[in-house]
Amino acid sequence: METTPKPDAAVLSEPLLPEPVRPEDWECCGSECGDACIQTIYYQEKAAYDAQQLRLRAAQAEAAKNEP
Repeated sequence: METTPKPDAAVLSEPLLPEPVRPEDWECCGSECGDACIQTIYYQEKAAYDAQQLRLRAAQAEAAKNEP
């Protein structure tokens, strides 16, 4: 009986997030931006993208390790 965990197929099949584009330094978080701070949105999107890439690399490495 094999007890090796299988790669999470859900991770490999989830839609890829686009790589966020860093805003220019002059793009603000001031009142003209409204409630949405461009820099804050970028860092949230970047964190989500980096986390997804890490999960995908781990799942791909696991899948490659389990191939005959």
